[in-house]
Parts: sequence; C-alpha cells; structure tokens
Amino acid sequence: MHNATIFQTRPYLMAYRRHFGRGRTFHRVREGGACAWLQSKGKTAQRLEWWGAGIHDIGAAKYFDEASARALWARIEATAQPFHATLLAQVEAASPFVECARESGWSVSDGEACPVLSLPDSWDDYVRSLGKNMREQIKRYPKRLEKAHAVEYQMAQTSDEVRVALDDLFRLHGKRWRARGQSGVLATPRRQAFHREVCEEFLKRDWLRLWTLRCDGRAACVLLSYAYEGRYSFFIGGFEPELMRLSVGTCLFAKVLCGAIEEGAREFDFLRGEEEYKYRFGAVNRPYKTLCHFRDSPRGRLLQARIGVESTLMDAVHRQFSAAHRDKAAGKASQEQ
Repeated sequence: MHNATIFQTRPYLMAYRRHFGRGRTFHRVREGGACAWLQSKGKTAQRLEWWGAGIHDIGAAKYFDEASARALWARIEATAQPFHATLLAQVEAASPFVECARESGWSVSDGEACPVLSLPDSWDDYVRSLGKNMREQIKRYPKRLEKAHAVEYQMAQTSDEVRVALDDLFRLHGKRWRARGQSGVLATPRRQAFHREVCEEFLKRDWLRLWTLRCDGRAACVLLSYAYEGRYSFFIGGFEPELMRLSVGTCLFAKVLCGAIEEGAREFDFLRGEEEYKYRFGAVNRPYKTLCHFRDSPRGRLLQARIGVESTLMDAVHRQFSAAHRDKAAGKASQEQ
C-alpha cells in the first residue's frame, strides 16, 4: 500500500513551499519509513493542514500497510495537539486514516469526489467500452476537425515547448473565465510561476504530460496532466471558446487518453470537479473524506466557524463550475441533433 500521489513528491512540495510558504511552517511527520507532509498557519488561531492545501486536489501520505498507516496516524495526532484546528481535506475514503480519525473522535465528512477512469490494455478496448454516442464522437470529431483546419498534436518535451504550451494554457484558460466575468485560478503571477516550476521539474523526471492541439498553427486546446506510478492526473485545461463547436477538447482528450493507454497507465484521474464531460469518457466517482478536529476553546470554535464558511464558498464555486459545463454540454448536444 502506498497512498502518496504526485502531489506529495519532493519537487511538488518544494515548489509549493517556495511560492506559497510565507506565513506557514512546514512539518514532516515520520514513523519508520512512513511520512506525512503537513503545514501550519495562523498567529493566534492556528490550524494544521496538508502541505499544499489550496492547490492540489488530493491529500495523502506515504505508508505501506494498515499497521504502518495507524502508526503514522498516531504521530499525526500528536503533531496536531498544539493547534486549535486540524483540517485534512480530500483523503481517499478507502484510506485507513478515515477509520483512525473516527476512532479518535474526529469529525469525518464527505469531501469532493474525483471522477476516475480505469484504463484497459488497448485503445480499441477503451473505445468499445464507451456508450454509443461517445464511441461515435471520439472517432468522428477528430476527422471533422481535420477537414476544417490543419491540425497538429504536440506533447511538450523541451523547456521551450513547455514555456510556449503554458503561455497558451494561461491565455486560453483566462480567456474562458473572463467571458464569465471572472479571472480563473491561473490568473495570478505567483500561481503561474509555481506551475512553471512544477512543470520544469516534472519534465526532468518524465512526469509531465502537457499536450497542445493547434489548428492552423494556433493553440486551440491545452491539457496539463501528470503521470506518476501508473496513474495519470489531469490537472487543468484551456481551450479556444470560438472552436468549442468543433469539440477541440474531446479531440485532444482522446489523444491524451490513447497515449496513457499506450504507456501502460492503469488509471486516468480527472481529479476534483464533477463536470459532465468526465463521465462521458467513462469515469466513475472515487469518494473522498475530510478529517477535522477542533479544540474546545474560543479560538478552536472561531476556526471551526471560519473553515465552515470557507468550505461553503468553495463548494458553491465548484458547483457553479460543474453546472456551467453541464449547461454547455446540453446546449452543444441540442445543436448537433
């Protein structure tokens, strides 16, 4: 058993610390060969959470079996004692930590599900597993696009290609959000600098899967994924709204999924967000839990209320994002009929 993901690797954690570490203290909690990476913040009301909270989609730790996980949990509990609140979000429901938290009297609530696609041995097997409509679309849409434009698919393999692809990703992602009157999660220079560093470090280790679809020489869609220990994690994407009618996202996802299968990946994790398109590709929800403990004190209760408000706001944002995808998909389907 090894629950750690690419978001708990040293290059990711160190990049996070460099770009978002101000005002935070970082903790490596160890027990034998097991390890959890935590961070704390706050001066008067102090909280403990996963290292990388607010950026990555999965909270996890490194352990080897249930006994190893339980021993590590005891160390996590001891580390949490001085803090007014501990919030461990997005813990996979199957993790031994969930039962450990219940036994310790912690609050256990539903996190946000991550749609995950189990990958077969071949692309043909995958296509056969899809519903009839999606099976036809994944074959027809790329051909339709190639009739309308000169099409090029490219996975970034050099630092220059990564730089150009990220420029296009930030531009396309921002363009789509600005159309809604919002800035999007990639708008700030600090966020962009963080993702540039992560992508450069992952490129060196062959963990980066940054794909661009160009139409007539211009980026029409960019998808950023990571590959680590047989698991693809799709982080974020951007596409040209003017080309949405040609389903450029579907075309590029098909290319990325085909590449993942050819590499021998076991699963493709779409991460947080229950957007409709993920299920059309065959993904199934993987449940996650949030583990919380609040000290019975004024500051503990203050943090409990504050975290409750933060969670409500984030849930509203994610629901709005997912609904927007469903509405667009429904409108697009009606246009194609």
